Amino acid sequence: MEMDSLFQTDRLYQSIVLEINRLIKEQVILTNDQGVIVASTNTERLGIFHEGAFLAMQKKEKMIMTDQLVHQLQGVRHGIVIPIIINDAPLGVLGITGDPQIVEPYAMLVQKVTELFIHDSLTRINQESKMRDIEFFIFDWLNHTIDLTSLDERSNFLQINMYQYHQVIVLKSKETHFNLSYHQLEMVKNIWDYTIEVLFIRWGQDRIVMLIEDIDQYRLSKKINYFLERVEQINGFRLYAGIGRQTSTERLSDSFSQAIKACEHANQQSPVVFESDLRFEMLQHELSSETKHQFVKRTLGKLITDKVLMHTLNSWFEHDMQMQVTADHLHIHKNTLTYRLNRIASWTQLDLKSIDDLMLLYIGFRFSLEE
Repeated sequence: MEMDSLFQTDRLYQSIVLEINRLIKEQVILTNDQGVIVASTNTERLGIFHEGAFLAMQKKEKMIMTDQLVHQLQGVRHGIVIPIIINDAPLGVLGITGDPQIVEPYAMLVQKVTELFIHDSLTRINQESKMRDIEFFIFDWLNHTIDLTSLDERSNFLQINMYQYHQVIVLKSKETHFNLSYHQLEMVKNIWDYTIEVLFIRWGQDRIVMLIEDIDQYRLSKKINYFLERVEQINGFRLYAGIGRQTSTERLSDSFSQAIKACEHANQQSPVVFESDLRFEMLQHELSSETKHQFVKRTLGKLITDKVLMHTLNSWFEHDMQMQVTADHLHIHKNTLTYRLNRIASWTQLDLKSIDDLMLLYIGFRFSLEE
């Protein structure tokens, strides 16, 4: 990114003024390369042409605004103006308003702080620009939008060895309004110890995609669980992981799709889910919401409106259909449980002693939990 275009942003203007104002308690102004005040601790001065700043920029040296210059030049007050010079190019002028004898000692400090601030901003923006380039590259890779030859060329340009990655992990927060900044992504990346090679990218503002080299599932599971615990300890937010299966570089999009699917089933009890471990969840993912809704209506019918019977059914399934254990958990007599199960069978017209009917009841019940 060009430094002059970096400097042409209101956000940067105001950030510089606020940063300087934290160091010194004097009034501060900042002009653009045309000498117009674009940021100030005194908002009444915004948009005013400062002739002293314009001259300081042309001369590339600080100027003290004396009594004579205050009366002679347009838009000038007592103080000092300091051109901001990066790589020998004047980008703007910083002004400190006040008695020159009081504010002049601040000049060197203010100039260095401002130039460091701009250098840091430029470095951060360049880093974010490179990260976006990598994001676009990974997006094309995982969505098959361009051919492998073009991907190979772009990976060489970005200095990424795409052939060392064979598996995808998707990290996601369960927080409703989770917006992951590039700074937060960097903090997350710094927690990873890189004994296993990983490429991190932000996917939207609420997910992180990790491309990872070959590693056995047991070792990966331990490492990801520990990693997520450290992220929560250090950064204060909880992430959940879905992990796709290992595949070739050319088919990495398959692993990505699987990781997304697995991530949907990660929760507090199972923060890391491998797609290869999904069973019933495969049905949940593949069937549409409408199909599952219709299945619930056909199997459970009006039972779904009875909270007592639904709670009873839930407990019965949770305790592997063991009558006494279920009755104890519900704090009811075993005969009462039998009565309720008979009502469930009557309402659904399903025989709870038939494996086929029992399977239909269980699947319908599981789908009902999504509604």
